[in-house]
Amino acid sequence: MTKVKKKIETIKKTSTRTNWEALKAELKKNDSFKSSHDEGPSSSVHLNKKNEAKRIKPFKGFTNSTHKSKKLNVTSKDIWFDDVDVGDIVDAEDDLNEKKSPSNKLVKTNAFAGLTKVIAMDCEMVGVGEGGRESVLARVSLVNQFGKCIYDKFVKAREEVTDYRTFVSGVRPSDLTNAEDFQIVQKEVAVILQGRILVGHALWNDMKVLFLDHPKKCIRDTAKYKPFKTMTAGRSPSLRLLSSKILGVPIQRGEHSSVQDAQAAMRLYTMHKREWETEKSKVKLSKKAKKKRNANTALGLAKTA
Repeated sequence: MTKVKKKIETIKKTSTRTNWEALKAELKKNDSFKSSHDEGPSSSVHLNKKNEAKRIKPFKGFTNSTHKSKKLNVTSKDIWFDDVDVGDIVDAEDDLNEKKSPSNKLVKTNAFAGLTKVIAMDCEMVGVGEGGRESVLARVSLVNQFGKCIYDKFVKAREEVTDYRTFVSGVRPSDLTNAEDFQIVQKEVAVILQGRILVGHALWNDMKVLFLDHPKKCIRDTAKYKPFKTMTAGRSPSLRLLSSKILGVPIQRGEHSSVQDAQAAMRLYTMHKREWETEKSKVKLSKKAKKKRNANTALGLAKTA
């Protein structure tokens, strides 16, 4: 028996009494986990009406209070145990699923599918101008902290495309025929990112084609994270290398997927979140201390003058 299976069995053995009948009554009372148990940010992103239903859907589900990001789908075959944290069972089952299917490493199964405090973004570009050397936005994808895609749109080019770069971008002329206008996508993305931590790889390229800015303190770029750069002697590592070596997930084997790239960047961040945020806090405190020292020095000089 694997460690994961033992974990599940240990959790289930902590109680010998079930309250399955009580659970079924609760399900009926709450109309099968519907709107009365909606979970998610209090302020939703308002897109234009015709696109809102397509991309960002409200999350509906019954969630455990100590695991707000978990969505539990219960069937008649499930058993509910007293005094057992449902999140522990879900975590153990997710670990088991991940072992069975390595592709699940980028997406947390049974997780919250709406907006989260941390968002990962990746864009695909096409070429315009002579030789297609200038890049413009063609597709933008956003995923939440569990790897669930919350936004994915092709973007209409504002000038003639001279190189679709399909072998890398995965973008074809047909993808842009009925694509969304740039201004609409730009506004929608800006609203989603506002007040959130943004994760990605070489994000300066994505922000450039979107003509957007984001607070430096709210950016987590896997191309700039120092521990990752040690793998390439201080140079910025490719996302493909990081995903292969750290996550064990091969990506970008041919045409790129902005959704998958965003998922890989997010997984790299969440895997190293504790160390990453600790380092950010140290840098922040160091800058404050330096600023205070400079202020005291200036004050001292003013008094002696």
